[in-house]
Amino acid sequence: MRADEEPVLERAVAVLRGMAYEHRLRILVALTAGERTPGALTEVVPADPTAVAHHLRFLLDAGLIRRRRRGRNVFYSLRDEPTRRLLGEVLRYAGLPA
Repeated sequence: MRADEEPVLERAVAVLRGMAYEHRLRILVALTAGERTPGALTEVVPADPTAVAHHLRFLLDAGLIRRRRRGRNVFYSLRDEPTRRLLGEVLRYAGLPA
């Protein structure tokens, strides 16, 4: 492996780890509809708010989502269009409609 490939592979592993947990994948799917607050995400993810916050941090660190503040409110969204396409491909691969 070339030295310049290593950071790319590390990034790929981080992205795949971010998606490799059911609650995180549910969060990503929910964000395909647009920005959501942590409270709104706890309504679609079968986990307590502390766990949802943990998963959001993991997804942020993996670079799959963005966080935006507006006043006291925090909103999360998918990072970009390539992230949306990757999620769609993963769901299609699994046999689910994207």
